Amino acid sequence: MRTRFGVLISGNGSTLQAVLDCRDLFDVEVVIASKESAYGIARARRAGVSVEILPEELKGASNKVAAEKWILSKLEERRVQKVILAGFMKIVSEDFIKKYSGNIFNIHPSLLPKYKGINSFEDALNAGDKTAGVTVHHVAPDVDSGEFILQREFEIPCHRHSTLSHLFLHIQEQRILRESLRKVLWQPTQM
Repeated sequence: MRTRFGVLISGNGSTLQAVLDCRDLFDVEVVIASKESAYGIARARRAGVSVEILPEELKGASNKVAAEKWILSKLEERRVQKVILAGFMKIVSEDFIKKYSGNIFNIHPSLLPKYKGINSFEDALNAGDKTAGVTVHHVAPDVDSGEFILQREFEIPCHRHSTLSHLFLHIQEQRILRESLRKVLWQPTQM
């Protein structure tokens, strides 16, 4: 039986596309978007993957518990075994993480523990770093602090043009993601 993944997104879906490109390894059962405007929705639909969009009334910090309950219900409906946060720009709660303990993963655009949180690649550029990296890690209650699955360092292009540098970053993320997902698949599912 193939492993059943769910993917949570918020934006463009470039990381989602890398996940979709690995469907020879596993099944993507559902993509859940936190924003109706996320381009990743179009990517998922083109790939024939079911899409769920967080209802407007569940958005906002005051609705976090209800929103997570809704997301978990969508994952459970499709019997999802492992979850990938692919550019999902929301911090999930400890209760959410416990539901998929050991089976929820994030791809982060820095060499953790350096530059945790959002804008980490911009932080590396602004700091004048010569290298940056990508980390795929287990999700833990403390942001970007879970056990590493795989980490890769790369040289930041000398041109330092933000758009081109981000494109280079996405290429690096996609390279590391397939290898990381292979490692994840070899780990037994804990439910």
